[in-house]
Amino acid sequence: MKSLVLIATVSLFFAGVALSPVFAQAQAAQPILLAPTKTTGPVTDGKLPGVQSQPSVSPKPLKPPPSARARTPIKINVEELKKIDSDSVGTLTEEQGGFGFNMWEGTNRSLVEKLLPKLPVNSSSRTMRALMRRLLLSTAKAPTKVNEADKALSPDLSLSPAPGMERDGELLVMRIERLSAMGDTDAVYDLLKVAPNRATDPILLKNEADVLFLSNDNSRACDLVLRQIGNLDVPYWQKASIYCQALAGDHDQANLGANLLREIGERDEVFFGLINSLTGIEKYKITRLTNPTPLHFSMIRAAKIKLPKDFTSSDNPVVLKAIATSPNAEPALRIETAERAEAIGALDTEVLRQIYAGVTFTQENLDNALSIATTERTALSRALLYRTAMVENIPSAKVEILGQVFKLAREAGMFQLTARVYYNILKNLPVTQDLVWFAPEAARALSAAGDGVAAQIWFDVMRTTGLADEKISILRDQSVPLARLSGQIPNEEWDTVKIDNWWNAETVRGKKPVDAELIHARATLLYNLLEALGDGVPGHRWEALLERPSQVTTVMPQSALWQILNLAVDGAKRAEVVLVSLLMLGEFGPTQINPIVLRQVVMSLNLVGLSSEARSLALEAAVVAGL
Repeated sequence: MKSLVLIATVSLFFAGVALSPVFAQAQAAQPILLAPTKTTGPVTDGKLPGVQSQPSVSPKPLKPPPSARARTPIKINVEELKKIDSDSVGTLTEEQGGFGFNMWEGTNRSLVEKLLPKLPVNSSSRTMRALMRRLLLSTAKAPTKVNEADKALSPDLSLSPAPGMERDGELLVMRIERLSAMGDTDAVYDLLKVAPNRATDPILLKNEADVLFLSNDNSRACDLVLRQIGNLDVPYWQKASIYCQALAGDHDQANLGANLLREIGERDEVFFGLINSLTGIEKYKITRLTNPTPLHFSMIRAAKIKLPKDFTSSDNPVVLKAIATSPNAEPALRIETAERAEAIGALDTEVLRQIYAGVTFTQENLDNALSIATTERTALSRALLYRTAMVENIPSAKVEILGQVFKLAREAGMFQLTARVYYNILKNLPVTQDLVWFAPEAARALSAAGDGVAAQIWFDVMRTTGLADEKISILRDQSVPLARLSGQIPNEEWDTVKIDNWWNAETVRGKKPVDAELIHARATLLYNLLEALGDGVPGHRWEALLERPSQVTTVMPQSALWQILNLAVDGAKRAEVVLVSLLMLGEFGPTQINPIVLRQVVMSLNLVGLSSEARSLALEAAVVAGL
């Protein structure tokens, strides 16, 4: 049967390629002689006839131009053009936000190869995602240093005379795969465009086809597939070629190819079912899809097949984004998937807003949105709350809705996502003294959305409203640490007394019961963050936390990572510090990791000049914790 595939492949090749050799005859040309013109008339005494002789005059020597003595010979350096290093290409220069061309200086290549594939691409931290993106897209000289120990363990490394040259493109492939795993298809395509080995590397070619299929750019995707006629022994290109034949209306050829593929052992039943739908054999219904690929989702969209309500998938950002943007998914499934995709940065927040706004609700549901959202707590109820907040025009009523929104969001672990979704609504709220009770939550949400200027306005309202009012005073003291962490309070206005005031405001809340466990957790986080950013915390404040158990069970990173991070900071290896810091935070991110680990990461980033990113990580943790 393999011979049948070979025959089909060869037939396709000769059908698509026309050979038309052109021969030309070279005409011999007579040589042109360059010489003085010969004279044919008589010559007398060395003179030409008819030319009157002139008296002999001795020529005067010409003076050199004034600048002649100052002239120096021009030196021309002729160097052989070097091959472009695929691993060094990128789309971000230092001026565009990259970490600089020498960001890997002093870093062992073997370390990068070990750690880069482990980047936590599913983290919900936007700061971590931004750092990952910059690390992977930076234009930078690839690390070439290899540990002697690694050479001894790996013969292929020890035999390499010039580390990096023989393995050209390996780091580029790793970077593209990590960007793909993040669901950042735009970044993948931009990086592919500058890759010198884009047209020859099979992994890069497959990634480019996947990006085009996910972008619903089937025309360019199929053009790329048709150029891979020499790779039709690879299952991926076989299936892609059959799919493109079905899109082009060549149903007989597509069905023949699918049958041949099945006979040689392919077991992708979803693919075969979708081909049957596209070629009109039978309507296929998806009941299970365990490992969906970009090709699957492109085929599902083309065949207009609905995804089932109970469809579940992995946390793969690419898959989540594909489902969220699929018009064939049920509303509830689409909203839930869109929320998950937005949370990990694979989907633009505006797309989630549009999906929320596109759901149709009855007037009765809109009138009872708060009670429904409190009791049901589903993706549809969250969309219902958003619709209700959008249409409410009375500021006091809108703020009441927002208060409930953020309360439910914190309980569900969705505070950051909710802050981004409701940012436009928060931004347009009137900041008045009548709404001062909502100021702490508004400041937190705006800080989480990345708008420190808007958050400052709400901080100012708390500082200037009801100075003698005890309730307002408590709100003000509770919000001071967040204002300091966000950089709103300058050094000259900060003192440790404000930490004491915060503790008193947290532990003395009138008639409301105090959650001691929660307060101690917030205090532990706050003190670590303040000290990581350079502020001192009094010893008596730390001592107050000793009432809790002396040992706490928690997840900690490997000791090796901790030590490598310290060494990277000592050596001012910025890219290495970023890489190891991301791995230390892991999938948990700054909002769930142990405060001691977060403290170390924030301090390390600060020490290598990434103070803004360090503060951003601290803020993410603070707002989610309710500081």
